[in-house]
Amino acid sequence: MKPLAHWLHFRFVEPFQPDNSHLDVLTGIRGWAALWVFLYHVWSLSGHPDFTLVLAGVPVDFTPLASIGFAGVTIFFVLSGFLLAIPFAEWQSGLRQRPALDRYFLRRVMRVFPAYYAQLAILLLIAAWVPGQTGIDDWGSLFRHLLMLFTPPPLGTVPVNGVWWTLPIEFSFYLVLPLLALLLRPGRWWLLLVGSLATMYLWRHGVVTRMPDASIPQRVVATYQLPGSMDAFGLGMLAAYLYVNRLRLPGWVLPRLNLGRLGLPGLALVLVATYWLPGKRHEYWADNPFFYLWTPALVLGVAAIILAGVGGGRMINRLFTNRFMVYAGLVSYSYYIWHFPVLNWIVATEWFQALESMRFLTLLLVSAPLIFVISTLSYVLVEVPGMRFRRGRNHVRPR
Repeated sequence: MKPLAHWLHFRFVEPFQPDNSHLDVLTGIRGWAALWVFLYHVWSLSGHPDFTLVLAGVPVDFTPLASIGFAGVTIFFVLSGFLLAIPFAEWQSGLRQRPALDRYFLRRVMRVFPAYYAQLAILLLIAAWVPGQTGIDDWGSLFRHLLMLFTPPPLGTVPVNGVWWTLPIEFSFYLVLPLLALLLRPGRWWLLLVGSLATMYLWRHGVVTRMPDASIPQRVVATYQLPGSMDAFGLGMLAAYLYVNRLRLPGWVLPRLNLGRLGLPGLALVLVATYWLPGKRHEYWADNPFFYLWTPALVLGVAAIILAGVGGGRMINRLFTNRFMVYAGLVSYSYYIWHFPVLNWIVATEWFQALESMRFLTLLLVSAPLIFVISTLSYVLVEVPGMRFRRGRNHVRPR
């Protein structure tokens, strides 16, 4: 019995042990990102219900809190920019040796591909045995799936799982980060800021002007490829630079010893961005200032929340270091890649199609526990072994 108990503890308990480092708050923020994307897809697949409530005689519209949930992807990007840039920022500031690139790339591969390949294999098996499920029809598409080439044609292909299109964007950033890290040297931060925003603007401008007749999904995929998402990654890196050099910067740049003060402004800016977009949807995906300003506004809010979290801000830590949010953050990658197919399977059932009301709440309550179970199994059986590879059994937290 002892070997079995030891194995169960090693597999299902140890990966969820509390971590007293600053990573817990970032793990919780990652959970927020995954759950927000999930909420958006529940809202979308349940028919875009309206959530307007009358409070003290005043109608308050809560619909944007669900309808803007796709912004969770941007939160993932900012987090990646921040977390992965910290060792490089420390190196550029003379606080440590240069990170070993072979180890860095191996960790990135083992962080992303094992859970992705496991899901790809499962979805292909389901497609082979269950009628009506989307599969892969040719070797060329399979090859592109194996390489995670979900870029616009002719190079890329349409993924079997609709949320996979963001994965190569994230991985592309992993590949270029060691080069971008040269801009983390003190005195070069403004090049990172200007370069990130200029790259985002030029790429998005090219997409909206050269693809005016493309569908919205096509423009989404094209727009948010790595150059078009550099505002999120770049400002996340800049937040890492500020955090690493916080004691060296003038007081007017950053409150040195009280980063927690940034929490409230950050949350307020995210809330403003959340309610700003719904009233401007007709101006989005067009060559106008709003198209280029909305995500940077959201990113600034997220970066402020991150800095407040690692700076010990009480409010942010209370929001994101509770057990549920940390747990959601730990399994967030598996939750992200599994939630969409599970939601589609539920929506396709005759039982769900027969519902005439309460579709949002029903889909939410039925799918969330199921997805958490699947995500936990994926995390424990696939992600954790991948993260333990060449890292040691006691370091399993995702970064």
